[in-house]
Amino acid sequence: MSAAVPTTRAGTPPTLQCGWRSACGKLLDIANYVIFSPEASAVVMPVLVAWECVLLKLIVKHVPYTEIDYLAYMEQIWQINNGERDYSKIEGGTGPLVYPAGHVLIHRLLERATDGLQNVARGQDIFTWLYLLTLVLQFGVYRMLRLPPWCIVLACLSKRLHSVYVLRLFNDGWTTLMMVVAVFLLLLAARHPRLCLPAALVYSAAVSIKMNALLYLPGVLVALFLLTRGHLLALALCGAVAVAWQVLVAADFLSTHPAEYFATAFDFRRQFMYRWSVNWQLVGEQVFSHPTFHRCLLLSHIAILMLFFFTRYAAPRQPNWFRTAAAALRHPATAVLAASPPRAHVAYVLLVSNFIGVLFARSLHYQFLAWYHWTLPALLHWARMPCLLALLWYVLHELCWDTYPPSSVASATLYALNSALLLLLYINGPPA
Repeated sequence: MSAAVPTTRAGTPPTLQCGWRSACGKLLDIANYVIFSPEASAVVMPVLVAWECVLLKLIVKHVPYTEIDYLAYMEQIWQINNGERDYSKIEGGTGPLVYPAGHVLIHRLLERATDGLQNVARGQDIFTWLYLLTLVLQFGVYRMLRLPPWCIVLACLSKRLHSVYVLRLFNDGWTTLMMVVAVFLLLLAARHPRLCLPAALVYSAAVSIKMNALLYLPGVLVALFLLTRGHLLALALCGAVAVAWQVLVAADFLSTHPAEYFATAFDFRRQFMYRWSVNWQLVGEQVFSHPTFHRCLLLSHIAILMLFFFTRYAAPRQPNWFRTAAAALRHPATAVLAASPPRAHVAYVLLVSNFIGVLFARSLHYQFLAWYHWTLPALLHWARMPCLLALLWYVLHELCWDTYPPSSVASATLYALNSALLLLLYINGPPA
């Protein structure tokens, strides 16, 4: 008689049961690797780029384009092409030209590419490539920061962001591209300090497109100081390069009407429309428009920046800022810091500075999500939230931006979410 195959109580042979357990264990290991291991990003990122290529084509094909600001951009460019150089007189259907000359340079090229409004489909193609190029460069930043794949996936999940790029053709995407390139170069400068100069140039290009890039300015100054190891002459050279670009790109306007250019392109007193404010529907319109409210936001912005500057932005093993500044002033042509900071520290300084500015912005319109959405994967990772909690945070954050029209509940939720994230970023400090 043949021997009977031993079975478990459930009637399953032990060898088969062990095989199932082994297979399940391997699947769990693979899932854990793909979700949490930074090394898996080399596989996940190309898949996400391919997915975005398909998704963007489907969006453009099946969702109608909505005209909001692009016609106004073109109307302003037509006036410039007709010889107008007084910024205070250049207007479109939605109001005056309030963006610096880098915006004009880009949209002059776009006006030719799209033949004004005759070929908006070509404009959508251009903005599709703009989105994809920005995404690939973002992924380069994430790779250097060794973000886990679950964070990286968040960069591709915003319904609002896809709309801002390929269905609205807002200019915010161009500023974001320049800022991502600037951050990318500054991270590389942690090992190759000579890249500080091109980084300063690209940052200036971002500012010349839209002023929101100034939210990064405190972080950029700190990062450049740390990356040049406190070499004040090197820092001054970076500043000179940045200023030179501003003069060069605006030369047409500065040579004829300089006062009008600065007053209009860099108008810090500009009034925003309350009904489009995503972040401040929780206050009344009278409060929103009152100068005292604006001053309170500015003072709060400065206070939080100072808190991070003195307690979080100093590089590892760096003496306090007062001693460092004193040494740099005594020896402006000498590097006074022993070493460049780690890449993660540079990124923390840059991205948190921008996020603080977003939190205290006088208004955030729907398209302004592009200012900081790309930084959320890194910020959520540094906040050390559990994965599921971070995903919940992201979903709620996206719902706030997808609420139309803006509501007080969405504004309050958005402010609470962003405040909680900033608090966690402060508590946990820069990544090691």
